[in-house]
Amino acid sequence: MELELTRVDYTNVGLTGPCCLQLLPPASGNNSSASSSSNSGYKQQQKVAVGDQDGVLQLFSMKKDELQIHFKTLPNEKISSVKLGGQTGSVADKIFTSSENKVRGFNKKGKLFLAFETSLTETIRSMCVSGNDLLVCGNHVYNHYRDCKEVGSYLCGDVIVDVAALCPNNSSRLITVLACSGRVLRILEHSRVRQTVELESVPTVLYVPKGLGDRVLCGFADGSVLLFHLNLLSADVKRETLIPDRNPASDSSDGTPSAVTCLATYDLSGDGKEELIVGRRDGTLQVFTMNSDDYQFEMECTQVYGENFHESISSVQGGCVGATNYTEIVVCTYSGRVFGLTTQCISKSLSDKATRVDDAGTPAGTPSVDSSAKLQRLRAEIYELEQTIAKERERYQLSTQALSSGLSAIPMLPVNDTFVLCKDDATFLLSLEIPTPIEHVLLQCDAPISLLDVEKNTAVVSFSECDKLSGNSLLASYRCQLNTNRIDLKFRTIEGQSGTLQVYITPNLQPKCCQLKRYPIKPLSLHMIVHNVTDEGLARPMNVLTLRGPFSQAEVHNWMLNSIPELPEKMYETGKVRYSFRHVFIGTLLVCEYGKGEAVFRSDNISTISILKDFITKEATKKRIKLEISTSLNESSIPSLIKLIEPKILHYNQLTKDYQVAQALIDLDIRDDEEFNTLSEEYRALVRNHKTIENEYRKQPTLLNRIYGILTDLYIDKFKFKGVNVKTKLPQLIELLDNYNYDQLVQFYSVAKATDEEN
Repeated sequence: MELELTRVDYTNVGLTGPCCLQLLPPASGNNSSASSSSNSGYKQQQKVAVGDQDGVLQLFSMKKDELQIHFKTLPNEKISSVKLGGQTGSVADKIFTSSENKVRGFNKKGKLFLAFETSLTETIRSMCVSGNDLLVCGNHVYNHYRDCKEVGSYLCGDVIVDVAALCPNNSSRLITVLACSGRVLRILEHSRVRQTVELESVPTVLYVPKGLGDRVLCGFADGSVLLFHLNLLSADVKRETLIPDRNPASDSSDGTPSAVTCLATYDLSGDGKEELIVGRRDGTLQVFTMNSDDYQFEMECTQVYGENFHESISSVQGGCVGATNYTEIVVCTYSGRVFGLTTQCISKSLSDKATRVDDAGTPAGTPSVDSSAKLQRLRAEIYELEQTIAKERERYQLSTQALSSGLSAIPMLPVNDTFVLCKDDATFLLSLEIPTPIEHVLLQCDAPISLLDVEKNTAVVSFSECDKLSGNSLLASYRCQLNTNRIDLKFRTIEGQSGTLQVYITPNLQPKCCQLKRYPIKPLSLHMIVHNVTDEGLARPMNVLTLRGPFSQAEVHNWMLNSIPELPEKMYETGKVRYSFRHVFIGTLLVCEYGKGEAVFRSDNISTISILKDFITKEATKKRIKLEISTSLNESSIPSLIKLIEPKILHYNQLTKDYQVAQALIDLDIRDDEEFNTLSEEYRALVRNHKTIENEYRKQPTLLNRIYGILTDLYIDKFKFKGVNVKTKLPQLIELLDNYNYDQLVQFYSVAKATDEEN
C-alpha cells in the first residue's frame, strides 16, 4: 500500500537545527474527546511552534488556508532545541526553548513564564522535558534539574549527541538515555551510569514513542534505525533493526541511505497503528508501516512513502495543521522551510471548489468565489514581493557605488557540514550545505586522496595539475548547477599519508565571498573504535610497540587524537586507559594502552605499528621529548594478515578476469541462439551477467590496487624495522599477487626473511 501525500507550504523561518519544531496538542485534548476522536477519525487542527537560529520563536496555525501567527518573539540567542512540556498528568502545551546555557518557557499565548539560566559552561546542545524534570546536555556535560533545582550531573568523555527520558509504567522513576558519538548509548539513573550499550555506528537522534516507558528508537549516521527495549529490572537490552543500513530501494547508487536527522511516529492512515517517519540529511523523507502498535519485536517495516526535498530535514512531526479531518506530516528543513505533507488530495478539492453544477447536473466551469478571492490574494502577494525585491536590489546597487558612503559588507555564511567515515567501502563522505545556492566548491589537500563519483551529485568537477614543489596533492573544483544548496563529496585516503583537506565554498551572492572549512586527514584515517574485541581477535599474532619517556597521559592522548579518528576528545579516567580500533577495510586490530610515562600499542598489522611509530616520534621531537622506543615484530602476523585479506584478493582478481572475458565475448557480437549455445556454460553465464559484472567493476575500480598497496606497504614496513630496503623486489611481489597463491606468497615473505638473516 502506497501513501499519497501532497505538499503544502506554510512559511519560511531562519536557519534551523535539530528538534526545532513541535506541534501543540489540540485545544480540547482531554481524554474523553481524544478517545471519541480516535473512534470517529476526527482530527482537530493544531498549532505549530518553531524556533530558528536567529533566536525567534513563533507559534502559528492555519485558518481557511491563511497563516495565522499567534505570537513571535524578538531575535535573541540561537535556539538549539524546542520541546513541549507540562505538569505530570496534564496536557503538554508549554513551549520550552534552549539558547546558549538558558532555558525559557512560553505558554501558548506567548507569555514568558520561565527564564532559567543553567549551570552549564557549555552551550546547550540537546534538551528533554519530562513533567517537572529538565534534562540538558552540552558537548560533554549532562545536568538534571527538578523544579529548576539541580539534582544531578554527569561528565562524559564522548560528545553527547542527544538525550531522551524514559518513565517506566508511569511511575516517578526517571531513566535517562544519552546517545554518544563514541558509538554507545549510556543509560543513567540518578545521574549515574547503570548500563552502557555498544553500537555498530554513530547515533544521531533519539525518539521515545508516546505512552512507552521502556522503548526508545535511535537513528544512526549510516542510515539505520534501531529499536531498543530496556529491561529496567536487569541489565538486559534487546535491540531490533527496523531499517537497515543498506537498502536496495535507496536513492543512492550503492543502496546506502543518508544519515538520520529526525524521527517521529504517528497514525497517518487512521488504522490504529502508528507509522514511522524518518527524515535524513540528504533531504529524503520516508514513511514506514509497522505491523505492531505496541512496538513488539520481530516487527516488519514496509516503506509506503519516500521523497527527496534536496535539503537537510531538521524536524518532522505528525498531526493535523492545514485542514480538519486530514492528518499530515509537518516538515522543517535546514534553510527554514516549513511545509506539510497532507493526506488531503489538494488538486481534487480545488477542482471541486472551482466548478459549479447547474440544475441539470452539468459542470459549468465557472470558478467559485472562494477560489477567485484566493487567486487574487496570491497575485497581490507575489506583486508585493516583487516590488520589495526590486527596491532592495536598487538600494543595494546604490550603496555599492564608488561615491556612496555605504559599505559593502560580506554576509555571514553558516555551513551545515558532516565528515564521516563509511565503514562499508572505507571511504569518507563530506556533505556541505548552505542556505543559499552554491556557485562552486574548491578542494585543496596536501595528502594524496582519490575523489569518487557520487551519483546524486550534479556538479561538474575539474582537476588541476599539482607539482611536488607546491606541496599540493589534490586541486579540484566543483561547479554546481543552478539552485544547488547542498553537495556530497566522497573520497578515499591512504593510511600513513596525513594532511589537511581545505574546502572553499563560494555562494552565489554579491559581493563575492567564500567560506573556508578544514578537515584533518589523520595517519590512521581508516580505523574506527570498537568496544568489544573478541577473544579470537586478541588471539591473533600481535606486533608490539612500546614507548617510555617523560610524557604525561594527556600528552600521549593528544598524540593519539591527532593520529586516529573517533577517539574521545577529553579523558576523565585516572590510571591507564585502553582503546581498541579496527581497520574498516581489512579488519586488522589496534589495541592502545597508555598512561603516564608508558604507552603500549599492539596490532596484527606491521604497517599500523610503523605509522604510529613514525608519527609519535615526529610529534615528540617537536616537543623535545626523549623517547625510549622498543618494537617486537611477530613473524606469524604476516600469514595471518594475508589470510584475512585473501577473500578480497580472490574476489577482485576473479572480478577483473570475468570483466575482461565478458568484454571480449561481447565484442564477438553473437546474434543468434545457435552461436550462443556453442559457448561453454561458464561463458554463457558471463554474457548473461555482463551488465552486473561491469557495474561492480566500474563501481570499485581501485579496490584491487588498494589491496596490493596494503600488502606492498606491509612488505616494505617489515624490513624497514630491520634497516633493509626491499623496493627492488616489489615487481616480484606484484606478479605473485596477480597470480595469487597463498602458500607461494607466504613463502616469498619467508624467503626474504631468510635472505635478510643470511646477509
